[in-house]
Amino acid sequence: MELITSLTNAKVKMALSLQQKKYRDKYQLFILEGIRNAEMVIAKNISVQMCFFTQKAFTNERGKSILEQLNCPCFEVPEHIYQKISDTQSPQGLMLILPIQNHNLDDLATINKSGLYLILDRLQDPGNIGTIIRTADAMGVKAIICLNGTADIYSPKVVRSAMGSLFNLPIITKISEQDLLSFCQNHNLTLYATALDNSAKASWDISYPQDCAIILGNEANGVSDNLLDKCNAKIYIPMKGDAESLNVANAGSMIMYEYCRQNI
Repeated sequence: MELITSLTNAKVKMALSLQQKKYRDKYQLFILEGIRNAEMVIAKNISVQMCFFTQKAFTNERGKSILEQLNCPCFEVPEHIYQKISDTQSPQGLMLILPIQNHNLDDLATINKSGLYLILDRLQDPGNIGTIIRTADAMGVKAIICLNGTADIYSPKVVRSAMGSLFNLPIITKISEQDLLSFCQNHNLTLYATALDNSAKASWDISYPQDCAIILGNEANGVSDNLLDKCNAKIYIPMKGDAESLNVANAGSMIMYEYCRQNI
């Protein structure tokens, strides 16, 4: 373990740069913070590029155990440096730098295709995306497909909201609408899209087949018109109160649960 005390150290500068998407893309690396997340990485035997930690984390029994198990370069940094490279308000002093997992649609041929696929159409809010990933993991979703224009799933806020679920299901990014439609057709997936119009059916009035895909749309503009035209059916969640709309993460959770309720 090496002690780093300078903000100008190349490794520290690289870690700091990973708060920006262009550098995550450049280095194909992202940041994961927290003791619980690090324990999950070790349990799943996920490759780690490097680790930064503070004396506080090292004196923590769980933190020390993690550092002893990591098979990567580990660098101790003072609190003020850790605060600089961290994106969290109350960091635990343990940060892993991990390789980005690049999946593509062809990878899905290697998994059991029977089940639910979730499509994110240009979602922008990191908290929404992280919550959806975590819920999809809990509901046994087979994969998440992010269409072009969806926010970076490896941003610190998405990673933090996902609570480790990034590692539990394939997430495919930067997919065009045409590639999505071809994938659904080739795999005989019934395609549904959330929409607020007169032709949409209540989410619990749909008889979801085992093999299907559900599109959740952009927070402000919903699902694209092209995909609405091509889907097999549109769905919405009836509301009894006066709220104008539901948060997309909440709406997605309700729809995923209804699918699971019908297909357990």
